[in-house]
Amino acid sequence: MADFQTSTHRVKWIFTPQQLVEKHKATNQRAKQMLEKYGTTRMEVDVDGSISYPEPQVNTGDNADKHSRPKSLSVDEEQFMRVYYEFKLREVCSAFYFPHKIQATALIYFKRFYLQWSVMEHDPKHIMLTCIYAACKIEENHVSAEELGKGISQDHQMILNYEMIVLQSLDFDLIVYAPYRSVEGFINDMEDFCHATDDQTQMLKDLQVSAVAEVDKIMFTDAPLLFPPGQLALAALRSANGMHRVLDFESTCLQIPKGHSLSSEFGAYNFKSH
Repeated sequence: MADFQTSTHRVKWIFTPQQLVEKHKATNQRAKQMLEKYGTTRMEVDVDGSISYPEPQVNTGDNADKHSRPKSLSVDEEQFMRVYYEFKLREVCSAFYFPHKIQATALIYFKRFYLQWSVMEHDPKHIMLTCIYAACKIEENHVSAEELGKGISQDHQMILNYEMIVLQSLDFDLIVYAPYRSVEGFINDMEDFCHATDDQTQMLKDLQVSAVAEVDKIMFTDAPLLFPPGQLALAALRSANGMHRVLDFESTCLQIPKGHSLSSEFGAYNFKSH
């Protein structure tokens, strides 16, 4: 089984907050420069995945031309656009009844793509759909471009045209790790170490459901680009536990053996008395 510690996800796609800010500023500035030079920021993507730039605009110094030129987006406005289409991505995945792992993978692809490009350069609707299509492939839940396009009344050829530029922008690092599996793993380990009774097992299952809901919220933030999935899973479990009061995260009544997968990330825990 693939190991997160040696994965490209950990090595290449976890950033500091400042690095994210710098990347989004750089793509935004490049798009603005394109607007000045070409009078547009939008690129055309051909069938083979190659990018076509518009011809440089003549008389760019003309005042009338400047007034008619589209207005560029700010960094904050770009963020609003990305978040909007991330929620649209969830709607599409829900409409097709895709599992959490496909939605999570597509979201991470979408976030990574727009570390390389501005929303002014590539239409986020097209990128959103292409990321879903790619996620279905990598998660072995293949849906044809025709089926995906037909289901949402979009031209499937657009999805195929953008596939290569999306994959290139991801550096072909297609194996990603989402927190959902980590949540499930932590819950299973809790059951084992706590020798949970039937009632306690049900409490943990309820905790898992709430933690998954918390992960759903986390996936719409920058957190997947900032923290490993195990830490995100623990944050979700801690938040969910604040509602259910199933575990005592601060207790040292039950120590995880040193070297176990939970010992470094989870610490100690035991059941709350009810």
